[in-house]
Amino acid sequence: MDSQISRSSRPRSGGGKEAPALSRPSHRRNTSAIAATVSTWIDELASICAADAPAVLVTVARTQGSTPRAPGAHLIVAADGCHGSIGGGQLEQRAIAHARTLLADRGRGAERVRFPLGASAGQCCGGVMELVFEPVGPAAEDWIARARILAASGRPWGRHVPLDGGPTRVFDADSVTSAFDLPAQTERARSLLAGAASSATLARAGSPDGDPLANACLIDVCLPPELEVVLFGAGHVGRALAEVFGRLPMRVRWVDSRADQFPATVAPNIEVICTDVPESEVRSAPADAVFLVLTHSHALDFELVKAILARADFRLCGLLGSQGKRARFEHQLRVRGVPEGAIARLHCPIGVPEVVGKEPEIIAIAVAAELLQLRGASVLHRLSP
Repeated sequence: MDSQISRSSRPRSGGGKEAPALSRPSHRRNTSAIAATVSTWIDELASICAADAPAVLVTVARTQGSTPRAPGAHLIVAADGCHGSIGGGQLEQRAIAHARTLLADRGRGAERVRFPLGASAGQCCGGVMELVFEPVGPAAEDWIARARILAASGRPWGRHVPLDGGPTRVFDADSVTSAFDLPAQTERARSLLAGAASSATLARAGSPDGDPLANACLIDVCLPPELEVVLFGAGHVGRALAEVFGRLPMRVRWVDSRADQFPATVAPNIEVICTDVPESEVRSAPADAVFLVLTHSHALDFELVKAILARADFRLCGLLGSQGKRARFEHQLRVRGVPEGAIARLHCPIGVPEVVGKEPEIIAIAVAAELLQLRGASVLHRLSP
């Protein structure tokens, strides 16, 4: 149990029955950020452009062999610093140096550079990375604004970046056809939008005169995080979890009835929900959600677990506690008539067992490690024969 003073989230009448839920509406913070991707490179780029400062956006466009980052990783190089990473080491240092030459020459457009990662480059990966460097200035404000709108909507979106000097076009599933002139590139963009993770590729079409780079472009697709987490409880462990989750590829709804338990600021991928009716967040959560229950009240924990198990379409119902707490909850669930199959899906204790410790920060690391293992295992997959 999280180490907070236990008090019920709802008042009870003198006869021992639960009083009706209070009608005070939920209070939310970061309601737009919950739909945004964890990667805030597009917001960082927007901030730089708003300050009328030049920047170069570096995108991993293609990889071969062993490389430190996959296609779709981004690095922003500005005059006063960098944001993001394409893998660190000598590769990143060389990329930053090249980007700074572009900052000094604002007349150049997007270009592709191939980086072998061998001994000559001071790296032992042995693979090859192709990077696209895009100078970004005032002319980019329109596509950046469009990209931010799509990112905030929680929908997959992408960019078509011609390498012949044409304008960048932003698209989603509804507008992908209008973003490309060649059917093959359109279909490649569709496949990336339907993928499991953000990615990018170089699309080369060629031309009748044999130029292999004619009509070449970068297709850069950004997907919302796969994991949707509903975190109940803002005590010591809840706050430690939120701090860790704020750095990971997931979207988090953080629920508690006690407004004073939440920190003043949270990461962009976390939505704070202060409500007297936390069970309503169980009902409104999307299918395939990960639920973590660690409130200040065992009674509230039980009601939340019961409501979650009744849904059946969740990816994980995790309860903070010991084997003894699990046994007590299992008994109470049987008394309430919950089917054995549903009870078997209660996951308690939570966290990878190899990480041992009762400190909130250690528990948070153990739980985060377990949740990251759930990527790619949707409820449909888990429930299939």
